[in-house]
Amino acid sequence: MIDLHIHSKYSDGSFSVIEILKEAERRKLDYISITDHDCIDAYNEIKNISISNYYSGKIITGCEFKCFLNEYKIPIEILGYNIKTEKLKNYFYNSNIMKVQSKYLEILKLKAKEIGLIYNNDLKLTEKHCYASAVFQDEILKYPENKEILKNNNISVFPNFYRAEQCNKNSIFYINEYEDLISIKKVLEEIHNADGLAFVAHPYIYPVNDIESMIETIVKRYNIDGIECYYSTFTDEQIKTMVGYAKKYNLNISGGTDFHGRHKPDIQLGIGKGNLKIEKKVISSWINKIIT
Repeated sequence: MIDLHIHSKYSDGSFSVIEILKEAERRKLDYISITDHDCIDAYNEIKNISISNYYSGKIITGCEFKCFLNEYKIPIEILGYNIKTEKLKNYFYNSNIMKVQSKYLEILKLKAKEIGLIYNNDLKLTEKHCYASAVFQDEILKYPENKEILKNNNISVFPNFYRAEQCNKNSIFYINEYEDLISIKKVLEEIHNADGLAFVAHPYIYPVNDIESMIETIVKRYNIDGIECYYSTFTDEQIKTMVGYAKKYNLNISGGTDFHGRHKPDIQLGIGKGNLKIEKKVISSWINKIIT
């Protein structure tokens, strides 16, 4: 069994690296990848601990990169696997994630004020790699009074506030990220320059009517290596369809739960919502080339 989509406390997850390793061992996972958002700090920690004390499987270095798909005018995520983290140090050092996310938080607070939501006006981003949407979501859910306001304004936090509202062009909380995100082309270049493989993350998450058309566009115009075909919220039919697209376009297959710990309490490591079981054989076509 494998789980190649895991978030730690270094981005928007709640588990520490060691907690993830222990849970992966408990779940008897053969392969895992910690794929924090635009962050590789988990691997700096891993270098300084004895992994075998906590986990007997194999770790594939990973990262989830946010970028912009210009053809569809939407932000998407790319999972980079088997990356050499030292080759990405300058990329992350020069990124302006904290500055951008702080700007977004102020926008969300102003919008919240317009509809009367209760929140701490002094709310700020304090962690190096935290995201405005996650911090804002946690804040507004602290106050029971906000439940009725959210309902009356048709505002949802499911599957999470970022997907439901911040990416929703019809929402008061919509933020156009175009000017702040780098292009998919640049992200793929960074991943490949770091000797990694690039996979389109959770394709069904994006607000696109024709998923295959999006996949085909990416395949034809960009140097993509694979698709995340197995995912916690995908139906069996969607997984089957994604695997079919991967075969049709000669792409590698990956899968993971998108585990965030308490921030997504219905998603468990290795099994998602309880019925996700990703056999290690689904990644055999590419994993055997990078794991010796």
